[in-house]
Amino acid sequence: MSKYLLIERIKVQNANAASGFTWGFPAITHFLGFSHNLDRKLKSNETLNSLALDGCMVVAHEQHVHTYKDGSTTRFSQYKTAQYLPLKFDGGILKDPAINEEAKMNMTVSLLIPVKGYLGELQDMLEEFIKNICHIQRLAGGTILSVADVKILDLTNDEQLKRVRRKLLPGSVLQDRSDYLEQHFSDLKTCNPKAELLDAWFDFIVLKQVARPTCELLDKHFTSQEKNTSFSRLCDIWLEHKSKPYQQDAIPNELIIYFSEQQESIDSKIFMQWQNYLTPNEKTSANWEYDKKPQAGYLVPIMTGYKAITEVYPAGEIDGARDAATDLCFVESVHSVGEWQSVHRLKSKEDWQASVWRYAPYEKIWYLCQQSAAIVNLVPLEDFTIEDSNSHY
Repeated sequence: MSKYLLIERIKVQNANAASGFTWGFPAITHFLGFSHNLDRKLKSNETLNSLALDGCMVVAHEQHVHTYKDGSTTRFSQYKTAQYLPLKFDGGILKDPAINEEAKMNMTVSLLIPVKGYLGELQDMLEEFIKNICHIQRLAGGTILSVADVKILDLTNDEQLKRVRRKLLPGSVLQDRSDYLEQHFSDLKTCNPKAELLDAWFDFIVLKQVARPTCELLDKHFTSQEKNTSFSRLCDIWLEHKSKPYQQDAIPNELIIYFSEQQESIDSKIFMQWQNYLTPNEKTSANWEYDKKPQAGYLVPIMTGYKAITEVYPAGEIDGARDAATDLCFVESVHSVGEWQSVHRLKSKEDWQASVWRYAPYEKIWYLCQQSAAIVNLVPLEDFTIEDSNSHY
């Protein structure tokens, strides 16, 4: 598949900024729902019904979440009240209806959507049809204010590929990094059989700090001895140890043996600091260091679909359902890990094709969106035990 529909720089107002436990950008399900609805519109057109749209690639250019700072807490600027609830008196005190915060945002995004079918002379008609239909749709619950352009691209044309790459800059592509989560979870299980998938997910999204006992004198000691060739290996061991988060039980034995053998010849202050470093207590001075994420890159938590938590109920059996003519199933959000990657990193046609999100084939209770053919470990919302989250991307 080489023909793609580029909907360039869609400006959206008041889009949904919350998805599952995360906030800051709409879930990928919003964008696939948008492209799926475009495909349904094509099917109802007598001239264009031979074409089909399959998935989409999401490029973010600009975003502004409607929030404000209240001390150290970030709050959403918008809220809604249940207008149908009257004011109530409680012990003579007038009480207002409940207020619910709404996570809204303005954003500018571009969508690259694969086109199935023979275009022939339908290209101009398809571009015009899509540009018109976009303005009467909603994207992520927001209002589409404008669309810069709609073009059909051929990714096998290298010159056209270069032009579209420049056109979409500055912009970042949302990439699926579920394989990072799967690998990190596997590594955690090796070290700690009781580790859960939620622990691995938190390692990607939480800013962690680890205390390291004060070691300035130790640094100076190793630096002063680095020219000594017989001492260089110990210097390398010390530097490698310092590159990792501090763990008392992970101090290399070579360092422990060295200080025990050199106790008489080492300055007493240096040895005292080593003792505090080796066996710290509540009075030991320490420096706080950020713990690195398991992988490099602009990694963010994302919501990539849903998991069924009930059986499928026949249409009309559940009171208050939105659609009384369709079978119903209750679901919860599924979370994973994504990465924002600059458009200029997509060098080849294969890179662009691999960045397209699609609905995964239905499998038992999973309704997922993915970029690769294999479905890897994802985090269902039901596995969470926390009550709130401020994960932001």
